[in-house]
Amino acid sequence: MSLHRSHLAALSCAITVMGFALSWTGAATGVTPSVLPAPQVKVSKAEADLCPTPAVARALADQGVMLGARSPAVMAYVDGRQCVRLPMTQGGFALDLSAGSVPAEGGITFKKSTGRTLTFTDVVFDFGTRRADGTATIEGAGAGRARQQSVTLFTLEFQLDKTRVDLTRGTAEGAAALGIGQGGDSALKDAFGTSPLPAQGTVFDASAGGDVTQAAQALSRALLP
Repeated sequence: MSLHRSHLAALSCAITVMGFALSWTGAATGVTPSVLPAPQVKVSKAEADLCPTPAVARALADQGVMLGARSPAVMAYVDGRQCVRLPMTQGGFALDLSAGSVPAEGGITFKKSTGRTLTFTDVVFDFGTRRADGTATIEGAGAGRARQQSVTLFTLEFQLDKTRVDLTRGTAEGAAALGIGQGGDSALKDAFGTSPLPAQGTVFDASAGGDVTQAAQALSRALLP
């Protein structure tokens, strides 16, 4: 949740813990799983790569829309794809992914050759609701004054087989498929007339990872009375 593949500070998580002798099920302590609260893991320094699917990359090109990043986010090449890399230095999540939220810094931009730009900022990945909310802002030619609106930008589908939390090293990595949220879809249509992103299915493959803190302490508190 490095998000290079060692990357959404556990935006996804079936958890594999290296050297984890005590099962999360509580079998070693004789405690039933339902009694154990999920430990909370805090994010200290991480990043998330949002990579458009090949179909989405083609659609953006066909409609003359360029994908970009709003600082401190940057563009990065990951496995041959041009992706938006969002830094994350706050937030936290439960090891069972039942709760928690991780805000991202910077933003994602969509700019058309006409000069019209749509920016997604204030993005918060929420584990409880399985969505990413944020602010959509339309600027540029014909937009008049910048229009801002808080909306659901993306939906999240965690890929549990790609998630790892290493408590011994204090690192986490994961992946998720991002679909366009209703608010994100409406903002794209408002900005460009039609949306270059499909209303159904995956629009971004997201991988996340980085440093987490206090995981071992939280786990000990949860497992040992």
